[in-house]
Amino acid sequence: MMLNMGERIRELRRERALTQDEVARRLNISAQAVSKWENAASYPDLELIPPLAELLGISIDALFRDGSDSEADRVCRGADELLSEPARAKESLHALREAAMRFPFHAGILRRLGAALYLAYLLPENVGSVVTDENGTETVVTHGDPALLSEAAAAFERALGSAKNPDERDLIVKKLTETYGAAGKHEKAMSLAEGQSRLAFSREIMVADAEQGEKKDEAAAEALLSLLVQTAAAVLKCIGCIRPDADDAERIVHAERCVSTAKFIESFFPDGRCGRLHFFIAQLYYYPAALYSALGEFDKADESYFPMVRHEKANRAYGESGAYRYTGTLFEKVTDDEPKYVKYEPSGQFFTEEYKAHLKETPASPEGE
Repeated sequence: MMLNMGERIRELRRERALTQDEVARRLNISAQAVSKWENAASYPDLELIPPLAELLGISIDALFRDGSDSEADRVCRGADELLSEPARAKESLHALREAAMRFPFHAGILRRLGAALYLAYLLPENVGSVVTDENGTETVVTHGDPALLSEAAAAFERALGSAKNPDERDLIVKKLTETYGAAGKHEKAMSLAEGQSRLAFSREIMVADAEQGEKKDEAAAEALLSLLVQTAAAVLKCIGCIRPDADDAERIVHAERCVSTAKFIESFFPDGRCGRLHFFIAQLYYYPAALYSALGEFDKADESYFPMVRHEKANRAYGESGAYRYTGTLFEKVTDDEPKYVKYEPSGQFFTEEYKAHLKETPASPEGE
């Protein structure tokens, strides 16, 4: 939705938690004048445009158009670049925390802050390492400081109170539900979850029922893509349901389930262009690769490790720019955006030193490319 200049001023003022009186005082004008701007009853005098743009954190040119390159937009883009690599989420925390103070009602910044905090909790720098407490008990680090979860929940709650776009609200509710669940606040998580529509009544599925002709094909493709993403996400969630005392046989069953799901999704894209599903497929292959490498079954680990790396590379090429290219029956109708190539740098995967040595000796190893 395009905003007129008055609406733009109102949105930017609220993002910075400024009242009309505060804007008026800092520009040495009346609050009534600011109110008239926001209601499109009048426009700022030319000499007021530069200080107004500076006050709102936006360029003069951007003030006159929607979708402008504001300071908040730049913060969001920078955060997205880091959050596309979950292991780097912690790098975005300082900038996002500062931005959240400058823009206390900006849903996009608050949502990204919550996401960065949640990932920092899930993926601490020393995850997978063994620590010894004062009693000499050894434990494997599986997550970070629980305080990060509390801060993430607070950020998502503020984002939810500020979000106006229905899609963004749904995304925030999903992230907040996950955060509450991880923090053990199951009643709050359940309350949010039960307030959402059932899968069978989701927008994607109902739009496909409502459309006709070529638009129906496109809507059906969108619905199928959404279902594939949710299928992958549901299988990945099962990893967290495995009992700590589960034996290797139980873990192998789930590893094979991950591989089967990955191959099922791949079957919809004959030439391998899976769009944003590359990320989920890479995650599905990661669990069996890590499990089999830990068990010393390197040949089995290779069967998942190399597909994982292939999808990580593709996800980097597509994900950095936000441009996705799907192929296959139906999916070509969804988007024709070309991906932006970005050099692939292997992320720090938690494999044994023995398996890493095996990879270096393997002719097909991506590390040798």
